[in-house]
Amino acid sequence: MLKKLFFIAIIPAIFSTSIFAQETFTNEAAKVSVTLPAGWIYENTEGGIVVHPSEGGFAVFLQVLSGDDLSASLAAADQELQANYTNLQWGEAVARDVNGMSAITVDGTADGILLTVGVIDCPAPNTTLMVGAWGAPDVIERYANDIMLILGSISPAQ
Repeated sequence: MLKKLFFIAIIPAIFSTSIFAQETFTNEAAKVSVTLPAGWIYENTEGGIVVHPSEGGFAVFLQVLSGDDLSASLAAADQELQANYTNLQWGEAVARDVNGMSAITVDGTADGILLTVGVIDCPAPNTTLMVGAWGAPDVIERYANDIMLILGSISPAQ
């Protein structure tokens, strides 16, 4: 019985420790929040942030865009990436729901790396969040859980 009580007491402590180690960012203009895993590094950019694990090799870019036409926003992201990568190949765009917000995502490859780009219709009027993630396949596999935490945490700000 004592062992059972110990585990009941220690399990919440373990989870609460990991929660405190994470960091949540809110973009007031777009009215969205995102949570980063413990140990990830972020850099502020104009209208967004770039986040990556401390070892590098992978990055997630979140950028606030004007407009709420998701197809136009995705086309603009594609145009920007076409200017920076060679051999860019995209799969089919997929309509999604991201925590109650409409989104379109597309996966692709370029120069030996994997790319995923998505655009999310933010709660703020006339605002879209562009989310881009790219990295080497082995690094993406290693950080799959962290990536899912980041992408799954994008939500309307409270």
